[in-house]
Amino acid sequence: MITAPGLVIDYLRSLQEQGVERLPVDEQARSILREWMLAAKRGGRAPLAAPASVRAPQAFSAPQQQASASAAPPAAAEVAGIRDLRAALSAPEAPPATAAEEAAEPEIPFFRPGGSNAAEVWENMARMLPGWRPLRELGTLRPTLVPGEGNRQADIMFVGDAPTYYDERAARPFSGEAGEKLNGILKAMGLSREQVYITHLVKFRPSLPRQTTNNRAPNDKEIRFSTSVVELEARLVQPRVIVALGIIAARGLLQQGDLPLADYRRMDGAFCGIPVIVTHHPSYLIRTQDLAERRALWEEMLRAMQIAGLPISDKQRGFFLKK
Repeated sequence: MITAPGLVIDYLRSLQEQGVERLPVDEQARSILREWMLAAKRGGRAPLAAPASVRAPQAFSAPQQQASASAAPPAAAEVAGIRDLRAALSAPEAPPATAAEEAAEPEIPFFRPGGSNAAEVWENMARMLPGWRPLRELGTLRPTLVPGEGNRQADIMFVGDAPTYYDERAARPFSGEAGEKLNGILKAMGLSREQVYITHLVKFRPSLPRQTTNNRAPNDKEIRFSTSVVELEARLVQPRVIVALGIIAARGLLQQGDLPLADYRRMDGAFCGIPVIVTHHPSYLIRTQDLAERRALWEEMLRAMQIAGLPISDKQRGFFLKK
């Protein structure tokens, strides 16, 4: 569940990433922050909405950051350090990692665009993600964002691995032949693309030298650096079930290593506390006419429908069974 303290922490984090170190906080904001801290200590719930005085404004540009740092704060406000505010709102931080730990595990970037409500978070994500420095500095992803699409309050969320040539060209997930197969699956479920949420682990097409229509799967680093983005989508949409389309999506969401798809399909895994159903990527249906495999995939869709609380007809239960 998205809470006001969590949104404020996310916004403060995004300001830090943009180079802002201090900002004005008036007495009303201090009062609200104090209530949140006391509620956290008591184990209670903080208010769901942030007051106007602590709501996230538009992200600063570099010149605005410099001007903000040099300008005097309003008379009614006191300048507070962003690091101190985050520490006050967050749980106690873990001890600093040792040099050996830092060398063994590089820091994974955390994408949080900020916003005082879900609509603002979606808007800020669309604006900030195309230029998000951690992904851009990888140098292995193409520049066109292929955002998730569909119902932002869907009961079912579908996650693939990364955009293809056709997805990039249309700036829509699953736009090519595999997308047509996915549309067919949805139709058999009694659904449309507008009723579900469809996205990728990695929102940019992985690049190749002299690339034309050829594609490649995202590598481990590209997936790790993108995980917080799909996590944010899952927390915003809050589906009842997530369907991982293919082995790469399964490994990225469930983090159980290089197990084969068959093992992942048998798992009762979860992502952000949401049940995950693993199945073949729709492109697999282009390569096989095996009735048993199609039935197995369909049974996984029936499981997803059951978890989502969707009605299942006798006709749907009989799809791909031998007559």
